[in-house]
Amino acid sequence: MIKGVDLGLSTHGESDPRPDSERPTGMDKSSRYIEMCKGAREIQETWNHKTGDIFATDAGEVLFWVPGKYGAPEIKKGFGVTRSDKVVTLARYTWLPRYSQLIEAAQDESGVNFRDVTFHFYTWLEAPYGSGTKQLPKELFTSNEQVWLAYVMEKRYGKVWTGEEWLKAKG
Repeated sequence: MIKGVDLGLSTHGESDPRPDSERPTGMDKSSRYIEMCKGAREIQETWNHKTGDIFATDAGEVLFWVPGKYGAPEIKKGFGVTRSDKVVTLARYTWLPRYSQLIEAAQDESGVNFRDVTFHFYTWLEAPYGSGTKQLPKELFTSNEQVWLAYVMEKRYGKVWTGEEWLKAKG
């Protein structure tokens, strides 16, 4: 739900066929969203970690970034870096951007304001996603985070989610 507008993706929307007990609440931390984020290298490379950012470890844990916690005092290019004596240990972290961060990413470097990005986003929601499909983005993605990630990846990087990986969009 964005600013009181139901995208058909909300955790309690009618378009979600799952019973209430199986619907996600809060931010998407599903294995699908983690895989989408992990594959979105362009998004991962922009991660300028801040306290409270959400990330996943390779072990499948979903955590909030707090400096000095989880044994890694710093993150560099998606890796938690721990230094002790002459040993450097790296742990792979995958940033899970909140949809507010994805909206910001849609505005970056384009000079487009929030109103215009939101208008383009809602127009994009009503068009078939990718090539060779008649399905709409709101039919393919199950959370605000998933659909905004797909929007940013397509509009900024020219890539679409196949269900397994990000590929360059055709034509």
